[in-house]
Formats: sequence, structure tokens, C-alpha cells
Amino acid sequence: MKDFAVVSEANKRKTLEDAYFLDIISEFEIFCGVYDGHVGSFAAEYARDNIYRMFFEELSKGKNELEAFKNAYEAISDSLSVQESGTVAVNFYLRNSKMFYANTGDARLVIIGDYGARQLTEDHRLDNPEEKERIEKNGGIIMPPYVYKGGIGMMPTRTLGDAYFKDIGIICTPDLGFYILSETDKWILAGTDGLFDVLDNDCIFGLIRDEQSAKAASTILKKEVLLRGGGDNVTFVLIKLCEREL
Repeated sequence: MKDFAVVSEANKRKTLEDAYFLDIISEFEIFCGVYDGHVGSFAAEYARDNIYRMFFEELSKGKNELEAFKNAYEAISDSLSVQESGTVAVNFYLRNSKMFYANTGDARLVIIGDYGARQLTEDHRLDNPEEKERIEKNGGIIMPPYVYKGGIGMMPTRTLGDAYFKDIGIICTPDLGFYILSETDKWILAGTDGLFDVLDNDCIFGLIRDEQSAKAASTILKKEVLLRGGGDNVTFVLIKLCEREL
């Protein structure tokens, strides 16, 4: 089994609105999801409990992995349409050395190796020109880093749920990708903005590059977030890859 560690803490917030899902299906197969909820934890927990199931149901219908992620994300968002709650999401499915991934919002998937840190996902925020343009075209009020409608602000420009914001361009459509792990890849890191707003990818690389265990590396990251004044919920899954598994 791969060496892994999970951190999911409220940090300085009163409640934890993040959620995660990790299934080490076999030595060569992993499914993971990290979810950052808002207006309560309902949407994050709903995504945690259902994306995994929907993904494999779609595979059983003959869909490929990226289609399965897209359909699962859209179904989850539709199911949340009667809720005020919403969530961002990042997921990956790893089979042997092949990684399929999806993200909606500003949770992030990063590969760390001898070369440094490589971000696979794209953050959906206003500093992304394409995201900003879509919101503007749909009439969203922009006061960086937030999009506003009716005096209510939203930082991510894509989410699951959040029906109130859909007409101003807060869409649920995920970015999808595929990556083949190599022998130079050492870590897989999936996490919420509670981690990445405080520690950028290069900083994380520098902090854990020489660590030998996921537990030790995750402890370093958690402590560094606190030392730098991070106050948001922090959730991340860190997996150390072994050469024989690539």
C-alpha cells in the first residue's frame, strides 16, 4: 500500500466545511476527492458521499474516466439545486501509472517530484482571465477577489450547487485531465485553498522534498500553515509514491 496521510481541520474557523474521500482500492488503484464547502458542510459531504459512486456507475455504463467525472459532477450539482450550500471539488482516479482528474473551483491537484511541483488543475477564480470574462458577460458584479450577486460574495468561479449564482456564470463544468506518472514523481497532493492560499506550490516542494514519510510531510505542512497565520479550514491528502508502483 502507498504511504499516505490526510489532514482535515477547522483550523481557526468555528466549523469544518471541508470533506474528503480516499479509497485505496488496491496497491495499484486509488480514488480520491477533496471538497471545500460553503454555506455549511452539506454540499461538501454530499459530494464526498456520492461522486465516487456515480463515477463508477458511469464507468459501468461504458463511459471513459473523463466522461464519468464530468457526468458525476453535473449530476451532483443538479442534485444540490434546491440547497443553498455549494462546494468546490477536485478528484483523481489513479490506476497503475495513469491518473485521470477533474476539478471545479479552487481546490488543487499537484504532483511533486525531483523537478519541483507541477500543478495539474487550474484554479477557477477571477485572476483567471477566461473565468473573469464569463462572469462579466453574465452580469456578475466583480469586486476582486469576489463575485457578487445581491450583496452575497463568492470567490471560486465554478462550484457544485450554488443555484443562486448560476445565472451570473458560476458554472459547475469541471476541467478534466489525464497524466501519466513517471519515476521522477514522488508525491500526489490534493487539497483545498486553506492550504494553497498560504503555501504556494514551490514552497510546498521546498518543505517536503526531503521527507521520507507522508505523515512527517503532512505534519510539516500543517504546522507551516499555522505559523504563517492561515485561518481557513485546511484539508489535504498527501500520497507518497514508490518506484515499484509506477
